[in-house]
Amino acid sequence: MTRARRGFSLIELLVVVAIAAILISLLLPALAGAREAGRGAICLSNLRQASVSCRQYADENKGWGPAIGQPYADWPNWALVVQTYAGQTGSSAAELYSTRSVLVCPTIAAHYATGMQRTYAMNATGHAGMPAQAGFAADPDDFDDPSRPAFIRVDQVPFPSATVLLLDSRVPPPTTTNPPPPTRTASTLDFRNAEHVATRVGRFHTRRGLFDGAMFDGSAKSFIDVPPAWAKPLP
Repeated sequence: MTRARRGFSLIELLVVVAIAAILISLLLPALAGAREAGRGAICLSNLRQASVSCRQYADENKGWGPAIGQPYADWPNWALVVQTYAGQTGSSAAELYSTRSVLVCPTIAAHYATGMQRTYAMNATGHAGMPAQAGFAADPDDFDDPSRPAFIRVDQVPFPSATVLLLDSRVPPPTTTNPPPPTRTASTLDFRNAEHVATRVGRFHTRRGLFDGAMFDGSAKSFIDVPPAWAKPLP
């Protein structure tokens, strides 16, 4: 005589479901952390490549880096120069910008979810048209002046390993004059401008609010705070 096969009781099934739910709740943060770690690694790699591209441009132009701001939509704007050195063809923003490029941090792109084409900003400190202040001379140019593009003398930056060239940025406030398209974050950042530091630095990495930056020497790393030394005007 064969015995009837005994199935799971309701209590046993509920116990299994509860255990599965606990395991999933434990694994999800680890998986999210691993995903963000991967995105962060890509971001740092992008910044290194973009920094090296700017340095290469400077080496080919007597030490002068690409244009910091204007002309925003044409060469030699820094972002378009980076795209060219990365293998893209063309000279205008319409030709060179892409949603998959070294100009796009995957973490920031996921945050905005609007097909971002650029998520980094260039350090424009000392090139914002500001008058003399706090012992510093007046800026020699203004990155927002379309009649006279502004450039950094890359070969004269005194501490290239400690001075940021490019960093994560965020979409500027709607009150910003001449804001970028919604698919691009702020392109420039003056560290003497408290509003820029408060609203343009892209603190998107991990729950601690880190941001990534590439230095003038081509290295890249994550930061918690903006070092006071970055407020010193660039040559």
